[in-house]
Amino acid sequence: MDATTFLQLLLFGVVWGGLYALIATGLNVIYGVMKILNIAHGELLMLGAYMTFWMFTLWNVSPLVSLPLVAVAMFVFGIVIHKTLITPLVAHSASMEAFEYATLIVFFGVLLILQNVALLLWTADYRVISYATEPVSLGPVSVASNRLIVLLVALAVSALMFIGLRYTMLGKAIRAVSQDMTTARLMGVNVKRVGLIGFGIGSALAGIAGSLASTIYVITPTVGLLFTIKAFTVMVVGGLGSQVGILLAGLSLGILESFASFLIGAEYKDLSGYVLLIGFIVWKSRTSAAFAGEVK
Repeated sequence: MDATTFLQLLLFGVVWGGLYALIATGLNVIYGVMKILNIAHGELLMLGAYMTFWMFTLWNVSPLVSLPLVAVAMFVFGIVIHKTLITPLVAHSASMEAFEYATLIVFFGVLLILQNVALLLWTADYRVISYATEPVSLGPVSVASNRLIVLLVALAVSALMFIGLRYTMLGKAIRAVSQDMTTARLMGVNVKRVGLIGFGIGSALAGIAGSLASTIYVITPTVGLLFTIKAFTVMVVGGLGSQVGILLAGLSLGILESFASFLIGAEYKDLSGYVLLIGFIVWKSRTSAAFAGEVK
């Protein structure tokens, strides 16, 4: 492997890593404020991708123009999901543990419903958006314009989320609820409102990620599950509630997959992510066991 190939693979990995981090950020916000592991998160991404595709195909709307429209639409869709599914579960669950179990079942149902509705409406045909495919030279390497756009937008949105969570009142409320829901409620935080808005924000981020992914990846009704797994891996490795950790974990996963695809074959690209997740869990468990032993 020469230096040019190395830099090219690194750049491709950073592009995908930025996208993975953005997807995981939405999943992390939803889990943080509601303790919901939204296994249908990828299906929200899939809907965002289809919305971008049809606006581009039918009305020639640029994905950069449709992106904020998709974000708003998915925010509203997230609010609807919260009102119709989550709010009743909160009211009728005997405990937080029962609520978490119930949401897993409910969102598995949402996953199947959205997949099959998309299949009925748009068939299983692969859809592709041919947008900004001209190459851009960056020193010794070149990259398609659409990939560069994906990276810049993903990093910009991730940066805005970091600033918003750290410096705005809503962001501080979201962080407070994520850290300790009971204490946040006692301190005057409207937990229900924060949960509603947090779910909407997470859904909007999934929609934005879908718009970006549609320009560099094929769109199918089942594409969401793959990205859900990626987001879950990044969230676990990066750490719950850590925006910087999620960004670093996303970039690491993207780079790992890029080099694995080149060195051992494209068919093993996704396997490298599972290896990273399993290795991290094993390392974390051993570290925790060693720390517990030292404390004793």
